[in-house]
Amino acid sequence: MAAGKKSGTVKVFLMIIEYYDLLGLFFGKHQYISSGKGKADIDRIMKQQHLFLVSSANLRVASPVWRKILDPDSRFAPLKTGSVNAKEYKQINIEGVDVKSLHIILSILHYCTENIPKEWMSSPNFSTLQPPILCFSILRDVALLVDQYDCVGITSHFASKWIGSGVGRRSWPSDPDYVEVGFEDWIFIASVFNRLGSAARVCNGIVKFVSKELIKEVCVNRRESRDLQEAKYYRWKEKRPGPRDDPNPTLVEKDTSPGNTEPIETRNCEGKLFELMEVSLEMVPEKILGFILDTRFSSGCRMLVPLYKFVQDFLNSEPTCQDTWLCKNKECSAIALGTLVQSLKEQGLQHILTQNLIEDQLLPLGRYSLQDLALKIKGLQMTTFQIHNAHMKMASDDFDNSVKSAVVVKTTIKPTGIQRSTLAYRDGPIFLRNDPDIYSAQSTAICPLALRLAKIKTDAKSLLDSVEGYQES
Repeated sequence: MAAGKKSGTVKVFLMIIEYYDLLGLFFGKHQYISSGKGKADIDRIMKQQHLFLVSSANLRVASPVWRKILDPDSRFAPLKTGSVNAKEYKQINIEGVDVKSLHIILSILHYCTENIPKEWMSSPNFSTLQPPILCFSILRDVALLVDQYDCVGITSHFASKWIGSGVGRRSWPSDPDYVEVGFEDWIFIASVFNRLGSAARVCNGIVKFVSKELIKEVCVNRRESRDLQEAKYYRWKEKRPGPRDDPNPTLVEKDTSPGNTEPIETRNCEGKLFELMEVSLEMVPEKILGFILDTRFSSGCRMLVPLYKFVQDFLNSEPTCQDTWLCKNKECSAIALGTLVQSLKEQGLQHILTQNLIEDQLLPLGRYSLQDLALKIKGLQMTTFQIHNAHMKMASDDFDNSVKSAVVVKTTIKPTGIQRSTLAYRDGPIFLRNDPDIYSAQSTAICPLALRLAKIKTDAKSLLDSVEGYQES
């Protein structure tokens, strides 16, 4: 069972009826009776405390956990007793649960299903004067309770509609899409209801898709704890206008996940403002969280290994090296190396310059995501010469210092007059800095160093796009 998060300090008292003909459920001052027997008016005991009158037979049938609790021969401590209208009942005390979610579960157990929400409602507000309304936080807590008490089967009639009507909505500012920052618990919800055949297909799809997004988006600080349960996780969230700058302010107030705290930092990307938010992955099942982090790590290493090999080969290459990917022009190579080193520092990848790094040391320190890493690699700049045949090994009878000839137009004085070098007639730029220029320039004018770096960038983007989410084997 997954570790749960407490929804507050609410106390719930289950008063156990030991006979079978009364199927009554009482909530606050309002009672829902399925058999018409035993009408009562149960007052709320005190603020933040709620009282349910339930059937022990129903609890035993629905949940092996409750069955053990109610078994007089079990190892659990004997149940306390409480009185309602001068009548004594066995009592189960539950703390830290969401009373709205427990209301839904107990209503199903006692066949009071006319008020059970069949799908998501437009408003997440809840009142004891109204039937429960389903929203993300309530559905998550329903999943937590049926997981805790091992009774997910009782929701089989409702689960597929709950899940199917709640996922993938993009009609902001109503119910957010299930990959929005702060809604990572969709993985837990889907993992619980996945045990039901009626909801298995859509639940598998949710787990696969959300885990894929987390592999790409979750930021982990390598300076912080590496323990799965103690580590802190972050995601970038686009800042949107509205109350508290959140697309669903009412849900946020109900949701106590760290993903709804103040932003840690902000950044501007392509004209959009993003905020770095701490998110909670505590409810993500351990095997899925392990898959997410392992895939994130291995994919990050696969992105950086080609870059690391390129940089190290470049730094350690000899002038006489015959590798085809090296530039034979010393001036071009020197400019390329200097600008690449500067760009690595600007992108926070200067550790790539260190020799003999092991795989675990390839990933940069600090908060970053796999997506961030791909952007860092994409942002690398290296300046080379864009001169026809300048990167080949030239014979001594060719014009010497071809790069200098391109930078400073030379004239050659001959008896017949002044003749300009052919390089003086160049119309385009002599420097190549941007990747798109590679595809517009003549192949013989492109430095092989630029071609190799461009391939590293392309492969990093392809690797990011090919990430697969978690699937049950």
